[in-house]
Amino acid sequence: CQVLKDLSVSHIVISDSPALGSLSAVSRKAGYTFLKKKYGVQILPLSNPITFENIEQVPHLKIAGCLQHYDRIINLPKVKSHCQMTMTLCIKNLFGLVIGKRKPALHCLVKNDKLKFGKMLIDIARHVNPCLSIVDGIEAMQGQGPINGTPYPLGVMGASQDMTALDLVFTHLLQIPPEKVYSLEAARIKQFGQSNIEDIIISGVMDYRSLAVEDFKKAYPLDISFNPLRLIKSFVKQIYELRIKEPLTMKVSGKDISH
Repeated sequence: CQVLKDLSVSHIVISDSPALGSLSAVSRKAGYTFLKKKYGVQILPLSNPITFENIEQVPHLKIAGCLQHYDRIINLPKVKSHCQMTMTLCIKNLFGLVIGKRKPALHCLVKNDKLKFGKMLIDIARHVNPCLSIVDGIEAMQGQGPINGTPYPLGVMGASQDMTALDLVFTHLLQIPPEKVYSLEAARIKQFGQSNIEDIIISGVMDYRSLAVEDFKKAYPLDISFNPLRLIKSFVKQIYELRIKEPLTMKVSGKDISH
């Protein structure tokens, strides 16, 4: 935010659409609320789902239409292991532009085809085209992510206008074969971004290969589709979070949420 302010950016919005809970609750837990006071940042939920042309023809694929109101989009992923897609990095992070409970529905609609899911992510990435991606790998997630993972002190950040190149560099740091990261394999097939590590120009204070780690725990692979009962359970939990837990938490903290 400080860099954007230094560049005279007048209006900064942080946005997301959590699959569980509200954005206000998630942003409080993540510690983002201080940015509102310090930089005048707005924290707004993604809204107005719209269709767009997706080559993979995945039915009911919609992303946040509110993105059309902004001049530039910066993609801010955390490094996380993922039990269905191997890793969450730049490309996979853009699935967050699918609003709320549409996410698990799309998991089911690709019929457990992880490569097709990856190709769908490339369609989203092409359409949204962030001006910059900044990967936060200071504290990564390893193991059975994105829900049951554990912290891993990777201690690396990276930035690029090429999402594929940046994802590829991080898979090399973690010593994960790129073909096992379905979003990267889809990028290679669909010729999206730079898929050859030897052709990527990497700037930094040291050789990136010296930052590679050997003990990062990968996720045990699971099917990409969700059990219908799990979807129902998730929907009920979402109602509980939004209608009961969060209002109760706000009342206990002494804040008036009636207006």
